[in-house]
Amino acid sequence: MSKPVSSSARLGLRIDQAKWQLALPDGARRLIASGDFDGRDNETLVLWLSSEPELSERLLRWCNTPLYNLSRPYPSLEEAAKVMDGCDLARLAVLAWVRRMFLPDAQIDIYSREGLWSHSIAVGAVAMLIARTCNAGDPGLVFIAGALHDIGLCASERLDPDSFREVVSQTDELSPTHEVEKDLLGWDHSQLGAAILDQWGMPEAIQYSARYHHIPEQVIDSEHAATVGCVAVANYLCSRSGWASTGSNAIIAPAESVFRRLGIDAGLLTVLWTQLSLALDSVSDLR
Repeated sequence: MSKPVSSSARLGLRIDQAKWQLALPDGARRLIASGDFDGRDNETLVLWLSSEPELSERLLRWCNTPLYNLSRPYPSLEEAAKVMDGCDLARLAVLAWVRRMFLPDAQIDIYSREGLWSHSIAVGAVAMLIARTCNAGDPGLVFIAGALHDIGLCASERLDPDSFREVVSQTDELSPTHEVEKDLLGWDHSQLGAAILDQWGMPEAIQYSARYHHIPEQVIDSEHAATVGCVAVANYLCSRSGWASTGSNAIIAPAESVFRRLGIDAGLLTVLWTQLSLALDSVSDLR
């Protein structure tokens, strides 16, 4: 009789599967490998994108959202490249590549790819708001960390839809997705997501945010604690305001130590809550 496969071995197989089926294209990998997305000038980036009109159109539309541009709309990506910070443009370009993994839309019970994308972008925007308000790290990097924190959910759905369907069917407001995954699979999407981001060569702070966004208190003394904390608090606030990842609001508040690490007291939390809608409006066109 063959031995049952351990949960760690099953996770390893899923990570290997992701390496081939969810790989980023060469252009995105080059941008990441250059070092925190900023090793190339904007003109070179635009040249790379010239052969991908769909991607270029999406990136230009994103550059003209309130998150990056509050003045006259850029008429072309070339014009945007002359004004925008190279780091921001490169990060946004990589995110535009990742967006393709959420297309076309797919619905499984209370989950949809479009809903997960909307949640991910919302968390990115609110995490950036928190980073700026609390002076916690690089807001641009925090935005990407927030936008990619649930990439493991997207990967699980694409790589093994049958298992994912079983997980979603047992998820409700008392049973968060990551806890159901642990019960059924022995691992959760945060572990898979962090491994995928590592495969992509993403900065460690982004990997940590995916891995620990449900348990940020476990890395409270890490050099990446502020980034992880911003993402975890944003995930909680977005879930509470109806921007959940699977349609069920089951995210509990991070530990008090996480709020203290960011310098968020009751008064500042109220301020962040009142600014939430503006932050969400700033990314409403990132689709």
